[in-house]
Amino acid sequence: MGGHAGSTPSERGPHSRPNLEPAPPRADRSADGQPGRAAGVSDVAHPGPSRECQPAAVEPAAPVPSAATCGTGSLPPGPSPGAPPGGPLSPTGRRPRPVAPEETPGTLGRLLSARGWPLLVVLAVQAALCLRLLWTATAEIDEGFYITVGRLELNHLFHHAAMPEVASFMSGSPVVYPPLAALADDVGGLAAARALSLVFLLIATVLLHGVARRLLLSRAAATFAAALFGWLGTTQFIGSFATFDAMALTLLALATWAGVRAAETHGTLRYALLGAAGLCVALADAAKYAAALFDPVVLLVVALAAWRAAGRRVGLASLGTVALATALPLIIGYELAGSAFRAGVSSTTLHRPAGTDSVGAILGLTARTTGVILVLAVLGAIVLTARRPGWPTVTLGWILVAAGFLAPAEQARIHTLESLFKHVGYGAWFAAVPAGYFLAQLPALLTSLVASPGALPSARRRWALAIGAVAGCLVVLVAGTVGVPIANNQRDGWPDSRQMIADLSRVVRPSGLYLIEDPYVVTYYLHPKISFWNVVDTYVLDYHDPQTHQVLTGAAGYADAIKNGYFTGIVLDFGDTYATDQLVLQDIDRYHTYRLIYTVPFDDSYGAGAYRIWLRNP
Repeated sequence: MGGHAGSTPSERGPHSRPNLEPAPPRADRSADGQPGRAAGVSDVAHPGPSRECQPAAVEPAAPVPSAATCGTGSLPPGPSPGAPPGGPLSPTGRRPRPVAPEETPGTLGRLLSARGWPLLVVLAVQAALCLRLLWTATAEIDEGFYITVGRLELNHLFHHAAMPEVASFMSGSPVVYPPLAALADDVGGLAAARALSLVFLLIATVLLHGVARRLLLSRAAATFAAALFGWLGTTQFIGSFATFDAMALTLLALATWAGVRAAETHGTLRYALLGAAGLCVALADAAKYAAALFDPVVLLVVALAAWRAAGRRVGLASLGTVALATALPLIIGYELAGSAFRAGVSSTTLHRPAGTDSVGAILGLTARTTGVILVLAVLGAIVLTARRPGWPTVTLGWILVAAGFLAPAEQARIHTLESLFKHVGYGAWFAAVPAGYFLAQLPALLTSLVASPGALPSARRRWALAIGAVAGCLVVLVAGTVGVPIANNQRDGWPDSRQMIADLSRVVRPSGLYLIEDPYVVTYYLHPKISFWNVVDTYVLDYHDPQTHQVLTGAAGYADAIKNGYFTGIVLDFGDTYATDQLVLQDIDRYHTYRLIYTVPFDDSYGAGAYRIWLRNP
């Protein structure tokens, strides 16, 4: 009878639009035939002991640094041969939590290693960087889509309204994130739905701090890691963008934290935390199918943290528990969800069509967005390896580094930039741990590079330590500052639709059928006036000719539909489906069945453009 009312905006299947990725600038994107918008760790010497803290004798088999030991706060070694797994037990049967001295002596070091408030400062800056973006743009097509789907799901749940099979082209379950977004939108509009993403990412930053502190035994390193991630340009954008990425990333972060925390516990509590970690991974995968790319990272981090703390047997048991708790709900859900869900998983994730973007373009975008964290992470892993803390710890560090390269590698495989800007943020969360470790080690590294610590006068040594600490802070500040224009550029990647919505609202009829290039922007803003069912997009069309009863698709379908006046109105902006738009424009000129009533100019990061609105002739 007509077009697919829910075909594919970005991240929704083989016809998805290029979204939020840099593209070559174009002089014009109007309907005059100009090109359109492009488819979018040997040892490193430790500093000598200070006069206040002389080194305590440590047995070679000691599994972790004691609280009385001075050092650099590097990660603890794994269990030594002949030592009880995880270290000596207390009289209660619990292993004392290892404590390590901090890496950055002096006033600045004490500030970074303080409890509570350094993390609060990181979170406050992160919140400010995201809040500035909440009201700066109208809804992007993905935001409109997920909120619209959420409304449909809630109406289906509470009022038994018909539900279109949107799962067949969605890259995440329609019952996980979209209803939450719709509820937030109902409370406070688009800004509230975007603020929900901010809340998710603030939680992710807190969890990152907890994971880094437990793995590195260093509050300074944890603070650096949290700031690197929280102030990243990608984090700024995802934290002010109403899609499923913030929720999926936070669930992966929660799973990692629960698994690392489980390594410090015993018995029932350990396996309860491991089971919860697995369920969080499964829920993250359901929220966004592509989040499964990072499942192996979570499982290996949990297993190695347990192995390092309590030995091989516990490490392997932890791995099996989390894997089982992840796989069971996913398998059951996949079998019970139905064919539409399976089609969505296949078309948007498992068998996503390859694009045409070059590997160089993908690497370039990765370098611009997360390059600082990736370089620091590699350096941190090199320093960690030089410390020789034991193979589980070294392996753990390099796995966290590798996570930062997973998304670029996968998207280079299929040659697509689509959503890479958001996907690299997932890997950056993991890579921030060794990156924070390197920044926390800078004072000790600088001191060891200048000269042997014992040969340095006390004042010169203090200066070297202070310079290292200040340098680490400056790196974080520079990274956050560079992230601001990166996030701004992404936010400018789609048109301001306010005037178009205002003009269309004056002529739209609830019973009409409309061909719209950005359909879900319209269904989001005009949902009381026009339903999801009454909008057709310019990605896919199956048109049934009323005379020949043939099903026409593609260019032939659009031509025949326009010839017969099938659509009540047409709205184009000559962007993501530029080629189709040009064919539609030619058909309008050929058959004279529609008249142009509004031209709405706009500017975005791609250049100047215009919405054009046609209505069917009487």
